[in-house]
Amino acid sequence: MINFIRSNLMRRLVFLFLGAVLTPIVILSFFAFYHAKVSLEASAFDRLSVVTEIRKSQVLNYFKERLGDLKILSESEDVRKFLEQLRIYSEMTKQAENTTTFHESFSVSSELYENVCKNADPFFKKYIETYNYNNILFICKKEGNVLYAAKRSREVGTNLKTGPYKNSVLAKLWERVLKEEKLVAEDFEIYEPTGETVIFIAAPVLDEKGVLSAVIALQISADHVKEIMKRRKGMGETGRTFLVGEDFLVRSYSASDSGLTVLKDKIATPAVHKALGGQVNTELTENDKGQKVLSSYSRVGLKELEGIGFDWAIVSETDESEALAPIRTLGFQILWAGLALMFFGSGIGYVSARSIANPLKKLSERVRRLAHGDLTVSGFRQERSDEVGVLMNAFQDMLQILRDQTRHIMEGTNSLSSAASQISVTATELAASSSETSTSIAEISTTVEEVRQTARVSNEKANNVAERAKQANQISDLGRKSTEDAISGMKRIKEEMAYVAESIVKLSEQTQSIGEIISAVNDLADQSNLLSVNASIEAAKAGEHGKGFAVVAQEVKSLADQSKEATNQVKSILSDIQKATSAAVMATERGSKAVESGVHLSSQLGESVGILSRSVMDSAQAAVQIAASSQEQLIGMDQLAQAMENIKEAGFQNVDGARQLELATKDLEELGIKLKEISGKFKV
Repeated sequence: MINFIRSNLMRRLVFLFLGAVLTPIVILSFFAFYHAKVSLEASAFDRLSVVTEIRKSQVLNYFKERLGDLKILSESEDVRKFLEQLRIYSEMTKQAENTTTFHESFSVSSELYENVCKNADPFFKKYIETYNYNNILFICKKEGNVLYAAKRSREVGTNLKTGPYKNSVLAKLWERVLKEEKLVAEDFEIYEPTGETVIFIAAPVLDEKGVLSAVIALQISADHVKEIMKRRKGMGETGRTFLVGEDFLVRSYSASDSGLTVLKDKIATPAVHKALGGQVNTELTENDKGQKVLSSYSRVGLKELEGIGFDWAIVSETDESEALAPIRTLGFQILWAGLALMFFGSGIGYVSARSIANPLKKLSERVRRLAHGDLTVSGFRQERSDEVGVLMNAFQDMLQILRDQTRHIMEGTNSLSSAASQISVTATELAASSSETSTSIAEISTTVEEVRQTARVSNEKANNVAERAKQANQISDLGRKSTEDAISGMKRIKEEMAYVAESIVKLSEQTQSIGEIISAVNDLADQSNLLSVNASIEAAKAGEHGKGFAVVAQEVKSLADQSKEATNQVKSILSDIQKATSAAVMATERGSKAVESGVHLSSQLGESVGILSRSVMDSAQAAVQIAASSQEQLIGMDQLAQAMENIKEAGFQNVDGARQLELATKDLEELGIKLKEISGKFKV
């Protein structure tokens, strides 16, 4: 049901209109019904309470009147005179029978008795007829004989002490009056002489001296109380009022309770219990038939009257269904009114919902087509000035704007896709070139590192050459000194010849080592020259990033050329040294054979040694220059290695940048393709 309503806006609007109409109607109807029910219940309870109070008051007033009547009657002079006549008659009867003893009966059949009663009968009969009594009876105090009754019945002439009615309500009443000497009353009982349900009230009759001489009793029928209770004004069809004694037996009932019997049927409902308990209230309860009734209950309050020792509960009831019948009628009226308003609201809701839902339905169809990319849908403008019209016109404007924007997007997407493709190709080429450059730089860095290691070795060897050149210089100084000593004293030539020969041999070995060093330095110069050429080539490949590297390569080439030139000089000098050494060896051999030519040869040796000293000195200086050049070359190679490291880092960064550019270009190309696909979904 809920899905059925939600699936259609028109149905939802109709139900919303119905809800808006029915909700206040239901709420107002509920409150109206509730307050009407409460008011009606309160009114019904008030009526029952009033009826109960009226009947209670009527019953109390009835008994008050009866007690008042009895009191007046007992004090009446006519009653005293009549009792005096009955006393005289009783005395005369005893004298006639010649006895003064107690009589168990009283003669009421003699002519004399009739004559005595003849004068009193009209008064008493008129009295009970006027005041609605069943009977008036007189009972003598001393013997308990029933002396007189306005309506002759079987108890007249009997004795209440020993006679057949000694256990009757009249006998009990007579005994109470003699004992209490005041007005007394007995509750409803079945009176045996008549078989009727009656109440007796009695009072003492005093003589002229104020002494109790007889008892007067008034007999009241249950029908007299029933006359009060049968009034049903304001009680409805099921309303009733009844009296219940303390033994829960019915004392009186209304006309609607024709099935009840006084002093036989018992009513022990909760209301009766509460009333006999002294409670006064109105409430919804159950009657003796188990039906829901509105009840009002209370005690009558008879015990508050003089001489009455009993009390009754008075209860007024009416069926709940009858009491609340107007509520049901009101409920049906509210229901019919609600149905009428519901149909009226449904009509208004249908018309209103249709005026809202139909344009929205058309709009939803166009929006659905628009959601599928169809911008060719036809718009429609409305002349309505309400929200629906504004929505329709706004959709038309939005559709036009969307068409224009989609057209521009499609054009821009095509341009973007083309540019992205070109950028992608360029980025791929750049990435490949950067990768090759990075590889070349890595190879150059490896070569530079090897050259730097070679330069370090060359530097160490050059330092060794310089050290040995210093030693050769020192040796040459010693040779010169020896020559001078040979010249100054030929006597020591023989001893020194061995030393000279040994020194020359050592010099020959050292010159051999120097030749090896010179050869290594020459190879180093050739390698440095070749490295500089390769570095220049790689610097040219690197472009702007290789300019600094080209300068360093040029410096390396220059140092290599200088190293090679110095090496050639040293080589030339070394060659001379080797030749001189060979000559010295030969001279030494000849000196050992021919000491005689020692002076001449010593002179020649001195000259040769001088030349040798100068050559060794030049060789030492050249070795120092080679060491300095090697140190500068090592420093240059360190700078070249640092530059190559920087170029390598820059190359790596270029490679990373090229890769990132390639990825970004691919993303841009994919975005262009997606935008093209998206814009391709729209028809303009």
